[in-house]
This record gives sequence, C-alpha cells and structure tokens, in this order.
Amino acid sequence: MTCAPHPATFRLLDAHVGWDESAVHDLVGFAEEDGLRLAACGGWPQGPTRAELLPWFPDPRLAPGCRPCSWYLLLPDAPSLLRRDGCGQWLPVWPPDCHPDLPRAPLSVAARGHRLAVVAPDRVLVWRRQGEQLAGVIPGRGARLAALAGGDEVWVARAGSTRLWRFSSAGRPRGVLRTGVTGEIIGLRTGPGGVWLLTDDGGRLRVHRGGPRTPFAPATVDELAAAVPPSALVEADGDGFCLRENSADGPVTTCYTWQGAPRPEAPPAPVCHVPAGSYRTRLIDSGVSRCRWHRVRVDADVPPGTAVAVDLVVSEDEHYADSDWQSAPPGVTDFLVDQPPGRFLTLRLRLSGDGTATPLVRRIRLDFPRTTSADLLPPAFRQDPAADDFTERFLSLFDATLAELDRVIERYPALLDPAGVPDRVLPWLAGLLGLSFEAGWDAPTRRALLAAAPALYRRRGTPWALREAVRIVFGATPVLDELAADRRWAQVRASGAGSGPGLGAVRLFGRSASRFRVGGSALGAAPLRAFGDPDSDPLTAHAHRFRVLLPAGSADEDALRRLVGRQAPAHTVGAVRLGGRGFVVGAQSTVGVDTAFVPPRPPVLGGARPVRLNRDAVLRPGPRGARRGVGVGVVSAVGVHTRMS
Repeated sequence: MTCAPHPATFRLLDAHVGWDESAVHDLVGFAEEDGLRLAACGGWPQGPTRAELLPWFPDPRLAPGCRPCSWYLLLPDAPSLLRRDGCGQWLPVWPPDCHPDLPRAPLSVAARGHRLAVVAPDRVLVWRRQGEQLAGVIPGRGARLAALAGGDEVWVARAGSTRLWRFSSAGRPRGVLRTGVTGEIIGLRTGPGGVWLLTDDGGRLRVHRGGPRTPFAPATVDELAAAVPPSALVEADGDGFCLRENSADGPVTTCYTWQGAPRPEAPPAPVCHVPAGSYRTRLIDSGVSRCRWHRVRVDADVPPGTAVAVDLVVSEDEHYADSDWQSAPPGVTDFLVDQPPGRFLTLRLRLSGDGTATPLVRRIRLDFPRTTSADLLPPAFRQDPAADDFTERFLSLFDATLAELDRVIERYPALLDPAGVPDRVLPWLAGLLGLSFEAGWDAPTRRALLAAAPALYRRRGTPWALREAVRIVFGATPVLDELAADRRWAQVRASGAGSGPGLGAVRLFGRSASRFRVGGSALGAAPLRAFGDPDSDPLTAHAHRFRVLLPAGSADEDALRRLVGRQAPAHTVGAVRLGGRGFVVGAQSTVGVDTAFVPPRPPVLGGARPVRLNRDAVLRPGPRGARRGVGVGVVSAVGVHTRMS
C-alpha cells in the first residue's frame, strides 16, 4: 500500500501481500492461497498426511492395473499374487499347477499395462502379458520399491539410498539417477510429468518430481493431482483397505482384508487437527499520525464446530496494555474499530475447532482512516463527541450496504463475460444478444458462440460468418457452394473473343427445361412462370442459392439445417448435404465431403453359387485356348481387365 500514488485507504493481510506475523501458535498456511487453518496432528503439522496421498502412492502391497477396476494384491506370507476381476473377487494370477517360485517375504508389487513386477530384498521379477511370460530377473540387494515406465523400463529404489536404478524388463542396466532428495523414499511411481517420489524426512512427507533430464524438485499435492489421475484407493489401515469406484448407481465403496476377503466398510479415518491456534501481527503502520482506524473484515469459512475470534489494539507507538485489546463479538467477522486514534494497529486471530474440522481464513482487510456519511453533515450535528461517535456508527450501517451495492455495480461487466459466468447464466446472456441455443450444445460451444457474437453480427450474411458459425457449433469447417456460378445454360456459338463458355465447360439444357415459350416448348414439358425475363433464366434460376457441404458424420443434418436457416440472409435459400461414400465421374464431387478413394470390389463369378476370383476358384483356358491381351469383339474395360503386352 505504500507504493500507491494516493494515500492508502486499506491494508490487506493474505498470502500475496503477507500476513505480517509476529507470533504463531499451531496455525499453518501462511504461504498458501487457501489461507490460514489449524495445524494437523502428527509429526509434521503442515501436511500432507499419508491418507491424503493414498490415491497416488498406495500401500506397497497394492498396485492398480491397466483397467479401472483391475488391482493386484501381494500376499507376503504365502507368498502369492492376487488379481481383482470385474466382479470384485480376488483370484490368483497363476493357477496352482503353474505357480512360479516367488521369493520369500516379497516387499512390493508394481503394474503398468500388461507388465508386472514383484520386488524382493534381493531381486526384482518382471513379467509380461499380465504374468504369463517371465521377462527378466533384476538382481540387487536392498531393493524396496519398483515402478514400470514407458520404453520397457523398470525403476528400482533401494533401502537406505535416495538413488534410482534403471533397468530394462530383461534385467539389463540402463544407468543410475541421483535424485538429491532428503529422507527415505517410501513411494515411487511414473506417469505424466516424469517420475514422482514420496519421501519421509523425520515424519514430514514430501512429494518430488523429476526425471532423467530434469532435476528433482519439491511438488505440491495439487500439482500431483493435476498431472496424475488418482486411483480408487481411499482407505488403508492395519485391517485392510477400501476402494471407491463409480457405478451406474453412483460411487460405491468396497472394502477388503489384506488377504483379499470382503469386509464391512470401515469408517473413514478422522482428519485430526489441533483444537486451537492463534496468530498475532506486528505493528501495522497506517502512515497517519493519530489515525482513526475504521473497519475490519475477515474473509473466512467457518464450518460447524469451529470458531474464529478477532482481537485488535490501536496505539501511537509500540506500547499498549493488555486491557486495551478490543474483542469482536462471537461469530462476527465484519465490525468497526472502537479504539482511540493511533498510528499503529496490532491484530490477533484465534482459531478453534473440535479436532475434526478447521476454519479457513483467506484474507483480512483493515480500512482506515474512518470515512462515513457523517462527514457530509453540517458541523452543528458533530459538536457533541458522544453523539458524533453514535452518528458515525449508525451511518456506517448504511455506508456498508451502499458499498456492497457499489461493488456489485463495479463488477457488472463481469456478468457479460462469457468465459467467467456460470453455465446456467449462458442462456440469459444469449438472450441479451439475440442468440438462441439448441438443447444439445454443451457449455464450451455456447461460450464460444457468445465470444464470437460481435464478429458474427458484423459480418452476418457473408460466407465467412456462416462458415464460422458452423465451425464453432460442429467443429468442422464446411464447404460453401454458391450455385449461381455453377448451374448455367450454355449457348452454342462460334468460338472467339466474347463468345462465352464452350461445350464441356457448362451444362447444356434443352428449351423444355426452361420456362415455357410459345412455339418453342412442348406442352407439359416446360414450367409456366408469369414473372421475369425468359432470357435471364440461365442466370436467375439458381441465383441467391447456396449449398453447405460437410463430411459424413461430422454433424446432425437437422441441426445443421436449422443453424443454416438462422444464419443465412433472408433473400437466399440454403441447402445442406452431408458427404456420402464414393463419387461419380462426370458429376460434381467435393474432395473431403463425399470422396473416398477405395480399391475396387473383388471380381465375383455369378451363378447359383458365386465365387470370388483368386480365392475360391481356379480359372482354366476355354475351348479356344489361352488368350493374352485384349481380344477384339470381347467386352473389356481398360485399366480393370486389360494388360498391355
């Protein structure tokens, strides 16, 4: 606020400007946009917790498969590997008669596509085809975790080391990668964005992202969630785990023991927060001697069972007494400052909860100096200090309401922004612009039409506007044929300058195809028209007519016809045609609309039981002997049945 060209009128406390914290107790989130909250229970109050990271870093005994409902479960005691089928049952990957010799006490399992990997302390076994073919054995002591990457690679993390070893599925080494992370690697996976690591550094869980050509750097849970889709794992404890999957009836949660047996759904583990926390600011300088601080507004979410309390004190210097603090009424997050004038303000924020939830404070705004409608009153109304203070507080109620109305008016242009309004507001916004939406158009299409409406209105009735409207709605750019230039009658005359088109350039029509003329047309073979000049029929028969062509399957024909009817000028007639398959030589055909270059159909001999040549029959010479080339008088199509020799 000190760099503004005008005197400051408010001060913000948030993650962008800073919280000016002087003393903090059991509160976190000072550098996060979400805001301040109570610290989490456990060794690291900042989080994240292990339960929050389960969808991306499951228990080492679990691994998601290639299909959404496919999972692998490792039984270290047996040892054995189970796979979950589509019915929710866990079945052995290998039948008893061909069960491979798994190492004793395996530690973890990994899966990607059709490949599987089982990690033991002394080696890693890799299979292809979901366990049908053993691809290789990777030796190495201390192996703890493995992840299968693209390019037939296997990444291995070993106990007591922060390095990653790269191998092929057959076990050939491909190098060692130094991650440079601190702590112990307890989670390893590959996916979009490179390699993701989960480390435990003295109770603090951290997520790192990197790769062979990218150094590893800390990452947030939000970045992980944006890059890697979460799995269905939502709960894991000592008794088993739970999967939450989508079904026709909505999300369904199923729970299993660590042996693959069903178990009742376990209650979710409560999110633990400390019961109370506080924070106090430094001296906030208004820059005005004996400043009358006006208002405090706290932007916060307060769930049931939680509370937010605000205390403040105003002083001319750093000295003040404990009895000088002003406490806001319980549950009030917008109140006036009732303190003597002073240059500095100190604020204290206290958050409390029941342990399962926490309030969230996003921003605090401090307004100064005091400015109310009482400043507009004559001095006679402000002679008594006690009455003047009451008048200011009373008028502040109306000032706050008017300020909210002013904010709504200031933000009114945002209501006309197609990219910012909710989906349900789009039809109302379209009504202001004279647009109408069809029921099948999704929200992105509607937003694109609203954004392009000014340009479409400026060029309405032009081929560009029609093509652009069709492209926005159906995602394909159409071909527009104006028929006036393509369908003219031809005049047969001597060739020369100014003689017009010759034969073969335009289509020929007889007189009976034009309007009826006495002595020149047969009755019943020519149309009767009572307007216009017959000599202009070759030019006006298809004037103001056009055709919209789109590839087959790119749009709904009825919806396209309705859109063309709304966008076409009133004096024109538009037709719609979606491309078919193949084209006819000699007739008009548009490449990309109704053109398909395909091989000819195989020749088939007729009869009661037709056969295909070169597959179901053997041809032999006829009674006249073998023939070569083309025989005169025999039916032959050049390029199909002929061979020049």
